[in-house]
Amino acid sequence: MRQQTNTPRLKHSLGQNFILDERVQAELADLSGVGKEDAVLEIGAGSGMLTRELASRCREVRAVEVDREMIPYLKAATLSCPNVRVIQGDALRLSLSEVTEGWEAFRIVANLPYHITSQLMTRLLKGGLPIRSIHCMLQKETALKLCAGRGEDGYGPLALRAQWMYDCEVLKVYPPKVFTPPPKVDSAFLAMVRRDAPPEEVSDEDALFRLITGVFAQRRKTMLNNLTASFQLTREDAQEVLTEAGLSETARADRTELKALVRITERMLEKGWL
Repeated sequence: MRQQTNTPRLKHSLGQNFILDERVQAELADLSGVGKEDAVLEIGAGSGMLTRELASRCREVRAVEVDREMIPYLKAATLSCPNVRVIQGDALRLSLSEVTEGWEAFRIVANLPYHITSQLMTRLLKGGLPIRSIHCMLQKETALKLCAGRGEDGYGPLALRAQWMYDCEVLKVYPPKVFTPPPKVDSAFLAMVRRDAPPEEVSDEDALFRLITGVFAQRRKTMLNNLTASFQLTREDAQEVLTEAGLSETARADRTELKALVRITERMLEKGWL
């Protein structure tokens, strides 16, 4: 195993776990599918090992790293890569539209600290950026939740938004020993490839996700109860909407398919309730 040993002290507070095996980094770059015409935003560039692999395969890499102490190592690692631009900053706070200025469309590759995954993924999904694909290393459990279907653990607003925009697939699972220090859980490399069109037609996409947020507000309750609580409907009105959408009063959001959620949205919009 070839390893890079000249790396700074890892910071537990930043959730840093490095992959020091160059073969694994090359594999991740291959799995990301980036090509010579692609512009790539790398989030969590760390010591630059994956950055180098990406730079050798694509047109340009803009590498974001939050840890200031890591920046000299990242710059040194990519010194021979003229198509790499290093950016110090927090991807949760940076203006990603400014970071990617000049790109008509781009790909994201990331090795994300587990504790910011949901926040960052939500930001990417809602940001309106021209993202062609997202390939990222996540905690295995989180990656599976983003791919979850009706009735599966994790099926909810974030998974539905991700799958509305992207085809999501776990490409490979990695054991803790791949990382330094090793985490206590398995990790997974997730592929999210932008769809040509959403899986369903809806007249108001924002309204659909307001509906989804509302009916999942209290996961253990029925949609009837969540509709009355989230949208101030009477039980009679909420039951009418569910019936018109072909659902029973005992239906739960986590067991309801997207098509039915779209039907509820359209009924609510028709009645002026959403």
